[in-house]
Amino acid sequence: MLPDIGVLRPWTDPTCVAIGRLPLHADATRPDTARLVLDGDWDFRLAETPDDVEATWVAAQPPADGWRTLAVPGNWTMQIAEDLPHYTNVQMPFPGPPPRLPERNPTGVYRRTVDVPADWDGRRLVLRLDGVETAHAVWLDGTFVGYGTDSRLPSEYDVTALLTPGRPAQLALAVVRYAAASYVEDQDNWWMAGPHRGIVLEALPTTALDDVVVVPDWDPETGLGRADIAATVRFAGEPQEGWTVRVVLGGVDGGPGHPGADDLDAPVPTSLRPYEYRGHTAHVVWEDLDVEPWSAERPELHEVRVELLDPQGDVVDVVTTRTGFRRTEVRGSDFLVNGQRVWVHGVNRHDIHPDRGSAVTREDIRDDLLQMRRHNITAVRTSHYPNDSAFYELCDELGFYVVCEADIESHAWNWSLCDDPDYRATWVDRGARMVSRLRNHPSIVQWSLGNESGYGANHDALAGWIRRVDPSRPLHYEDAIRTLGWLHGHHATDVVCPMYATIDAIAAYGAQVASGEADRPLVLCEYSHAMGNSNGSLADYWETIWSTPGLQGGFVWEWKDHGLRQTLPDGRTRLAYGGQFGDEPNDANFVADGLVSADLGPHPAMRELAWVHRPVAVEVAPGGDGLLVRNRQAFLGLDGLVGRWRLTVDGEPAGEGELAVEVAPLGEATTPYPRDVPEGASVLLDVEWTTREDAWWAPAGHLVAWDQVVLRGGAVPAPAADGGRVPTADEAGAPALHVWRAATDNDGFKVFHADEDDELQGGKALASWKRWGLLDDGFTLPHELSSEEAAGGVLHRLVVDVPQEYDDLPRVGMVLEVDPRFSQVSWFGRGPHECYPDRQSSAVLGRHEGPVDDLPYLMPQEYGLRTDTTWVELVDPATGDALRFTTRGEPFHFSATRHTSRQLWAARSADELEPHDRLVVCLDAAHRGLGTASCGPDVLDRYKVPTGRHEVAVLVQVVRPV
Repeated sequence: MLPDIGVLRPWTDPTCVAIGRLPLHADATRPDTARLVLDGDWDFRLAETPDDVEATWVAAQPPADGWRTLAVPGNWTMQIAEDLPHYTNVQMPFPGPPPRLPERNPTGVYRRTVDVPADWDGRRLVLRLDGVETAHAVWLDGTFVGYGTDSRLPSEYDVTALLTPGRPAQLALAVVRYAAASYVEDQDNWWMAGPHRGIVLEALPTTALDDVVVVPDWDPETGLGRADIAATVRFAGEPQEGWTVRVVLGGVDGGPGHPGADDLDAPVPTSLRPYEYRGHTAHVVWEDLDVEPWSAERPELHEVRVELLDPQGDVVDVVTTRTGFRRTEVRGSDFLVNGQRVWVHGVNRHDIHPDRGSAVTREDIRDDLLQMRRHNITAVRTSHYPNDSAFYELCDELGFYVVCEADIESHAWNWSLCDDPDYRATWVDRGARMVSRLRNHPSIVQWSLGNESGYGANHDALAGWIRRVDPSRPLHYEDAIRTLGWLHGHHATDVVCPMYATIDAIAAYGAQVASGEADRPLVLCEYSHAMGNSNGSLADYWETIWSTPGLQGGFVWEWKDHGLRQTLPDGRTRLAYGGQFGDEPNDANFVADGLVSADLGPHPAMRELAWVHRPVAVEVAPGGDGLLVRNRQAFLGLDGLVGRWRLTVDGEPAGEGELAVEVAPLGEATTPYPRDVPEGASVLLDVEWTTREDAWWAPAGHLVAWDQVVLRGGAVPAPAADGGRVPTADEAGAPALHVWRAATDNDGFKVFHADEDDELQGGKALASWKRWGLLDDGFTLPHELSSEEAAGGVLHRLVVDVPQEYDDLPRVGMVLEVDPRFSQVSWFGRGPHECYPDRQSSAVLGRHEGPVDDLPYLMPQEYGLRTDTTWVELVDPATGDALRFTTRGEPFHFSATRHTSRQLWAARSADELEPHDRLVVCLDAAHRGLGTASCGPDVLDRYKVPTGRHEVAVLVQVVRPV
């Protein structure tokens, strides 16, 4: 049994959030402070339950045998085989009710020697654990130090009395995997265990700065900044008079002292008179500072240096922190930064790495932010807990708007814990510690009370605390408006922040804003669920957002797949999802719902997201006699971008040049067409914007925005070629009617063993397709399929009459299995990336080429479509021969893959897929959109395959392009 606390069993008690833990202070740097970073190899032992931990494991001298070595930071669930990751979404990994815990509750003990330097004598020693999942307890040389919960924020302990400088000590850390606190850490993520963030021992002055809080402001009316600094001192004994605090404001980005901001001194209050006592906090204020404001577009930072001087005037402690002068507020139905309405181009982000689980590094975080910014993402919601301080430091420096979320989600027990007095301390402590720790970061523009935890008295208590302590930021909480309605819940949230709302619903809210009935901005906290081949109607959402009062954007769910690298018995590796570690119960591949893969490879939908987030947009000006250019940036003109135009006529280049136009922030301007519109069946004007100079996230010339203006639409002839012959049966196979697609995650979850009406089934289309027998051998529809030699090739014509009862088919078209030597693809249609009828706004018409697509999704499913195609060539790179398909009617959609639809449907994991011995070519007259029904709205009606007649006609030839 764990000594000291084993009988008390605090991990079972929701009212016990900590024992002996210090209050959290604001993030800051102590440049002169000595510290020991305790990351690295630790000794480790695992017990089945906390009661199975032997007292000797945390004693001054542990037993010699039975230990292994694990890395810290790290999850033991990613490093040992006895206790593995577990994935659930809504449900808990064990039955309740709260606070009941499972009989098996793995508990790990970590140990290492701490060599305390001799010159630390006379210092105050503080041990900091930056993040431990779930509950932890600490011992030094067998003496109990403290206990803490809250897996995503630091826990600090004063260990001065337990360490002797110059003498090594034995540090032991016991971690209990599941605790009463687990019920409020029921986030949609893998359940892990262990110290997933760093561990540090610091040596501080005995009298030192205990906390430094900087509250910056920038007045849009005057263009002047202000900063209020509160420095709190912790005295070693009785407070002494004569201590002072000196505050120095640095220049931009580490430059010399800011001109016009004199160094400020203030005495440290020492009075202990009852009633009047308000702590030992010194205050200074800078007024009317001539500073540039901080924003995500221009993240200018200033260093604030705070010195503590003793009565003799000697500096005994120094704390520095970076600040940005900015104002965030909700004014009526607008969310404003520095007085400007900003677009929220956001994603939800979890801490996740395919090899280290939740133990992400600063480099991992920077890689995430780098990939985000390359796709015009400028806002992050920290779903659903505070991140490591490194995340906020990088967002401050690099420029991101952050909604910082408390580590509170009681999804499985949504309606009970929020009003449970046993969990009141948990609620308030977690939210209060979050604000206390992170409030100096200018990137944080809203505080969130948590996620999917109902709405109750505990939320109101937390909201009241935050509003009192930090009135400079709005509050955000989705369940307040979900439970009470979008016009209510004002105490808990200053923004209307729904999940997965339909386009019609947000448009209706905009109408309420216009009528004066609604009085808050709407920012979708989650939308466009990115599970597998998804993110349909992103452009439709943004057309509504751009044009509707009160709507300002949202956060796509989510940033990254949570696939974990797993070694199979045969030595191969795969990215595993829920259930593939033997974890039961589980929610399968619902954890693979990111815009990028677990290895940060962008999924095709990222191009659509980058397009809807583009900082500048171009369209035909009213009247049709020029271009309308809109600058969607709130604080920058277009001088940092280079605009270029390119004209194509009938698929061939017909001119290009630079587009020079000045547009103010959030402004628009018209400019003439760069040249007269030439004759031709198809005349397309493409306008692209690239970065003018190197940036932290991309070199000069990086594409940030693009639009295509169709000046004249029409058929585009296939390129000239030598000859043209009928393909052999081996080259092109035979066409067949094709109405099935390997169901996407939005069509329905093929791996969930649930009733068809179960909520977890997601989209309902798959259930209909199964009911209709689309997968049965011999299923067919009324159709005519003919083939005849014509024009140096063979003309395939398919006419399909879809009966009324089949009102939502996956696709209607033909499929051919062709010689796999044709491994390169060239086409005229939309591209170059994968696109679907409701995810094609970013895909421009033109001539594109590339290799045959590989499966880009963790779960095998439909992929690889290109829409609005006039012709496509499959090229043999060895011979130069091309198998050409040319429309003899309307444009068609096509895909060319190495898997049949049935292969993709049958595979439950990418490692199960084997390439087909033929190349599978689909030519569709109609194809269903994608939607986001795995969690959100299904495909809009206009993107469904309608009943009635569909035709596709293609001439197939073998040619040699010239």
